[in-house]
Amino acid sequence: MDFANGADSGDMKGGNVHELRSVGNREYGEMSPDKEGEAYREGGTDYKDQMNMERLGKRQEFDRNFRLLSITAFSVIAMGGWIFVPNNSISGIVDGDTGGTIAMYLINFAAFSSIIFSLAEMASMAPTAGGQYHWVSEFAPPSLQKSLSYTAGWLSALAWCCGTTSGFFLAGSLIHGVIVELHSDYVAEPWRAYLLVVALATIGALVNTYLSRKLPKLEGFAFLLTIAGFISVVIVLWVLSSEQRLTASEVFQTFSNDGGWSSLGLSMVAGQILLVWTLTGADATAHMAEETRHASDVIPKAMILSYFINRFMVFVMLITYCFCLTDLTDAFASATGFPFIQVFATATGSAEGAAAITCLLVVLIVFSVTNYMAACSRQVFAFARDRGVPFHTWIAKVDQRNNCPTPAVAVTYAFCILICLISLGSAVAFNAITSLQLLALVFTYMMSIGCLLWRRFFGKPLPVGSWSLGRAGTPMNAFALAYCAYLIVFIAFPVSVPVTVATVNWAPVMFAGVVVLAMGYYLLYARKVYDGPVAYVGSVY
Repeated sequence: MDFANGADSGDMKGGNVHELRSVGNREYGEMSPDKEGEAYREGGTDYKDQMNMERLGKRQEFDRNFRLLSITAFSVIAMGGWIFVPNNSISGIVDGDTGGTIAMYLINFAAFSSIIFSLAEMASMAPTAGGQYHWVSEFAPPSLQKSLSYTAGWLSALAWCCGTTSGFFLAGSLIHGVIVELHSDYVAEPWRAYLLVVALATIGALVNTYLSRKLPKLEGFAFLLTIAGFISVVIVLWVLSSEQRLTASEVFQTFSNDGGWSSLGLSMVAGQILLVWTLTGADATAHMAEETRHASDVIPKAMILSYFINRFMVFVMLITYCFCLTDLTDAFASATGFPFIQVFATATGSAEGAAAITCLLVVLIVFSVTNYMAACSRQVFAFARDRGVPFHTWIAKVDQRNNCPTPAVAVTYAFCILICLISLGSAVAFNAITSLQLLALVFTYMMSIGCLLWRRFFGKPLPVGSWSLGRAGTPMNAFALAYCAYLIVFIAFPVSVPVTVATVNWAPVMFAGVVVLAMGYYLLYARKVYDGPVAYVGSVY
């Protein structure tokens, strides 16, 4: 077997391996293709999965407990799009009102589909927990494979860590908001919200550490609760708001530019970004690929299924919420700090009704972010396995008993706890860090899709996956690349103008700072030990 970049077939770094065939600590010999239809071996790894891991040059360190339904449920819960609609529609309402928000959501839903299909195809070619940074390494021009994949690895890990942090912070802040809604004399000190965040993040870390092996079974319960919660909230809002709802013409035909932009079109584009965030997260399945049976076939299907299931629920929730926006002035003046809590109170006719709906959202957000933390820890683990981060030897360890990358979970948890400390001193700084997630994530999408296109036109033939876009691949990838570039430009926009220190979007500054720090570590140390995943990939040509 030939290996890129001249890597020795007997070399093994961390979890990278060329000749060892194993599942965790259990080694197995060669398995012939004619055994493919037999029952799974211990740990859930069959011939196809084993061959994929060997091609990727990785040791099988996890049991493969996820199947199509459980990994699709995992992704639907991790994305949790409809749960975040009331909070994430704020900027869209300011910059386009209900008509502009709905229109921009539909446009972005259609365009973002091209990204999902492109990522799904790459996930089938290389089903690995590394996700985007692995694809960049394998498909980039040889001279840039190392530096580009290293950058993508840092940005991907950062994006998922920031996403985990923002989710737990939102849940903790919402509990704070519910207390304020029910008790107007309550003093909402930032440190109290921080303690709630710590408690929720601790729960998420414990579940990911000690119940990791049970996650596939837990997904069924969480998925049913997510669907039941969605149906319940939509029905409650439609029924109880019957006496005070906007009309269809008011919802679909009202456009406004309250952000101060020079034109309505620019205003709508500037306000779209938080709703675009609800479209992300389907690539969580890619980071769980090494724990999924028939990953090359199942992961792309789960990614696409979860995307469209979530998008349907987001659209229904968005329409429902827009019909309830009868008094924006009162909503934005809410003492809770969350306009949608006041919208719920108006729609249900009571503070208790608003508190009940919000508490349900908090529970579902915790489920969502717990899954997000699982995907994040696998991304961190994979990058450490390839020696991309400090203390990589420790971070890349897998607890075989719990089927969990426990040190990577600990790193994710520590990141969340430490970054949330910033909220005690500056809400502006914290918002900049959390908004960095979308910028970093979309940038990794653009890097991986761009490298895939380069490989299609100028490189060797692509690896053969179980799922492919066929002839539609090239135009789909090209459109996705252009759309990513468009998003990156407008992610940097503030919600309104003129811009002040409190309203400026600091995400680009934070993004540049992280890239500088990553490259500094690369020049000082990582370049000596980081070869990139492609160094271990076996030739399939």
